[in-house]
Amino acid sequence: MTAPSATAAPNVSQGVPTSALATSSRLDNTLGAFLLGTYFGLMLYGMVIYQVYRYFRMYPNDVGLVKIWVVAILLVETAHTILCWHSCYYYLITNYHRPDILPYSVWSINMLPVITSITVGMSQGFFARRVYLISSKYRILVTISIILSIAVLGFSVAATSMGFVLNVYTTFSQFSWLDSAAFATTLVADSLTTTVLVITLKRSRTGITRTNRIVDRLILYAVNTGLLTSISNAVALILSIAQPDNMIYFGVCIVITKLYANSLLAVLNTRRDLAETGSSSTASATVPPPIGLSRIRGTATRLTRPAELWNMPQVSDGSRTAFELKICDDTIESTCVAY
Repeated sequence: MTAPSATAAPNVSQGVPTSALATSSRLDNTLGAFLLGTYFGLMLYGMVIYQVYRYFRMYPNDVGLVKIWVVAILLVETAHTILCWHSCYYYLITNYHRPDILPYSVWSINMLPVITSITVGMSQGFFARRVYLISSKYRILVTISIILSIAVLGFSVAATSMGFVLNVYTTFSQFSWLDSAAFATTLVADSLTTTVLVITLKRSRTGITRTNRIVDRLILYAVNTGLLTSISNAVALILSIAQPDNMIYFGVCIVITKLYANSLLAVLNTRRDLAETGSSSTASATVPPPIGLSRIRGTATRLTRPAELWNMPQVSDGSRTAFELKICDDTIESTCVAY
């Protein structure tokens, strides 16, 4: 996820072996992989911008904390994209005719791991919170997931630090285990969160067709978001172990960062679709009111099923409650059931 850095462009006279230059001249699995990762990352960054725009158009009345979270994701992803741009421009434009630069990295590459870990941590924290809201009995597993996210940040900071200390790519290869450890830790955290989320939602199924439909949709969202990032991290982990001397896994890591941001925003932006799913069934006297994303409009009654707590903010006394709700288009983050 990182590479050694030189703040100023070194010369061949500084002692770079001719063999290192010859190896660096093979750009297909180094800068070529990084450039392709940047291309695909830019496409996904465009989706991030669109999803942020859609979020503020659809949910202008969300609680302030969620809005801050969305803006923070956009800012971090923008910084990540700018760093990728700078790295590509530095090697492929500014120093196009200087092959002696290739064995050395630039500061923008070394900063990428820290930025990546921030995006990953924000996304995993968001989903860990959802698990906790569904069932507090999983608080230990949620805590473990958060600790793993912090560990990823630690590995990334260490990799960035080593990148600024060392000088050539070949020297950093002996520390590539930091990247592998970060990928492995992220993979475990994703798998843990997704598994607990799916199991809890599955156990919350009832005999009510409409409620079961909502639960099935929630399970589908959880599997889709968790599976995509988990597979991507597994690929990056394998590449970082099998081929630590090139930048193929680095290109994959660029895409992974955008996937985390998009998965978080996609979950926020599909809440209205979830409400429409709940209200699309045929009305029946024996069927409870639709599950909806609603404004809080009354006094609390106790919730008993985990699915009813999906994205439900906790009240001040620590209990989980449902409220007398009115379905509306402009909503806060909550998804509740009014029985």
